[in-house]
Amino acid sequence: MTAARLLTRALGLILWSFRDRIKKIPGVALLQRVVVSGALDGSEFDHLVDAGPAKGITFHIRMPEDKGIWTGAYEIDFASRLAAAVRPGCVAYDIGSWHGFFAGIMAAQGASQVHVFEPLPQNAERVARLVALNPSKSIKLHACAVSDSDTEMDLMIMPETSMAKLETSEFQAGNTSANRVRVRVRGIDSVIASGEAPPPALMKIDVEGAELMVLKGAMATLRAHKPVIFAEIHSTQLLAQCGALLGAEGYTIEHLDSDVEMARSKDVFQIMASPARAP
Repeated sequence: MTAARLLTRALGLILWSFRDRIKKIPGVALLQRVVVSGALDGSEFDHLVDAGPAKGITFHIRMPEDKGIWTGAYEIDFASRLAAAVRPGCVAYDIGSWHGFFAGIMAAQGASQVHVFEPLPQNAERVARLVALNPSKSIKLHACAVSDSDTEMDLMIMPETSMAKLETSEFQAGNTSANRVRVRVRGIDSVIASGEAPPPALMKIDVEGAELMVLKGAMATLRAHKPVIFAEIHSTQLLAQCGALLGAEGYTIEHLDSDVEMARSKDVFQIMASPARAP
């Protein structure tokens, strides 16, 4: 039996609600890191998540970067709130998907269609793998960035991460990269008008500082269909701008950060925006 299979079986014995809290227990956390890192770092394998909001979805895991997906406890608070907002049969968008964990949650919770927008080629490859591993789920990859218009733009691949930002993003303005790739950019209203995707009831947005541009490119969608929005906002200024735009469209904003002071120190905020009335 491989180390991955053996440790996955051991993982199944740990309550899901406890998996994220293990790291806060000094002695146990250290032992866990030593065992898991020693056995799994550098390995790749397909894994069926056994608990939590993404239960029943198979992901291709690369350790150590996908440890949170392996345990099913990645961004546990945000993931749980997102899962609770999915209505069976709804259409959901995952805009800025990384390795597709939140798209997997949407599919696991009963979304009839999940449309994933991911421009970074190595991340899009992982989402394509997610689609192939879960043929019973309707997950569609759109290998493009999302902004306020249809165009092409440079995507700056950030150093030491698997993330990237559009050249017009104000997120970490002083952090630039010579490692760039030219990508197609779409506006959500344009995607819907062209028939490439039906209107969403739920949108999750994580686009490294392009949040306001995504919302501006979806104004007709917000007004006509009023999707619930989950977003990671990458500055205090963007938080105010996005809040003002959404407030003007009748949305109320709820902050989801479990540690508000930590969010302020990082200048990154997680929010849920709810329409004042149903579509």
